[in-house]
Amino acid sequence: MSTKMAVLCVGFAITLAACSGDTTTATSPQSAPTSQGGNLPVQVSLVNYELLANESNRFLVGLILPDNRLVAYGTVQMRFQGIGADGQPAGTASEAATGTYLPVPGTKVGDYSADPQAISPATVRGVYELEGVEFGTAGTWAVQVAARVEDYGVVQGTATFEVLDAPRVPGVGEPAPASDNAVIGDDVASVEIDSRAQNGVDIPDPDLHAVSIADAIDRGQPTVIVFSTPVYCQSRFCGPVTDMVSDLERKYGDEASFIHVEVWKDFETSTANDAAAEWLFRDGDLTEPWLFMLDEDGRIAARWDNLFTEAELEEGLTELLGAA
Repeated sequence: MSTKMAVLCVGFAITLAACSGDTTTATSPQSAPTSQGGNLPVQVSLVNYELLANESNRFLVGLILPDNRLVAYGTVQMRFQGIGADGQPAGTASEAATGTYLPVPGTKVGDYSADPQAISPATVRGVYELEGVEFGTAGTWAVQVAARVEDYGVVQGTATFEVLDAPRVPGVGEPAPASDNAVIGDDVASVEIDSRAQNGVDIPDPDLHAVSIADAIDRGQPTVIVFSTPVYCQSRFCGPVTDMVSDLERKYGDEASFIHVEVWKDFETSTANDAAAEWLFRDGDLTEPWLFMLDEDGRIAARWDNLFTEAELEEGLTELLGAA
């Protein structure tokens, strides 16, 4: 399914001038060819919430051009390198690996296999995905991304990011927290169950709000849990990924439990639901959306952060059901 790439290979030193922190700063090394005789800086925006050392990671980045258009479609090249305590490159950089375009679910504009193009975010949105990335150590790393964009030539940018030695939110292999999240019939406001249930609107996707995580674990069957806030989502991915889980429930609802957990008990006061806080609130921050798959023993078999596709989820689910 994925190409393993240990980030230990001999490559080139990533240029890190003026690059620091989780927010990205573009660089434009002079060695790469371009059809326009130079390199255009591009902002590299990291999409992942957690990246782990010595595990296979899905690495996700978005690319933003100086005119605020997005780079979309086709493929990009990525290289990785560790960063030492002095902020300078450490060890050797990886060989280049190819990241492929991953559209936001629900956006079906254009030919995703075409060459990279500059696109208005109002037209189509997406990121570039590289599967099977393995970081040999925890700490600060850098990625350099390059693409040949239609009508622009080569664009390049660099971002730094942190790799953890252990997951902060529940990780694969861990027992799932047996949370008693609110479900239909509980004495709570409907918007605490699903933020879409406002102004008298019924709770959508009632089959995703029929059983708590604790009860699903007690059933002893595989479980799919999506933590998302479709109305208040900062990434705008929550609605589409919740719809994907609803689609999977219609296909596999007789074989597994499917649960949507609304993140906010009260968005205006930034009060999270207890279940969302138990799973996701760490170090004063809460990230969403997340999706977890549990095996029949209530252990986390797989997890996805922020952006993923229905095909990825269905592949993971069918593998889990086959093993159950």
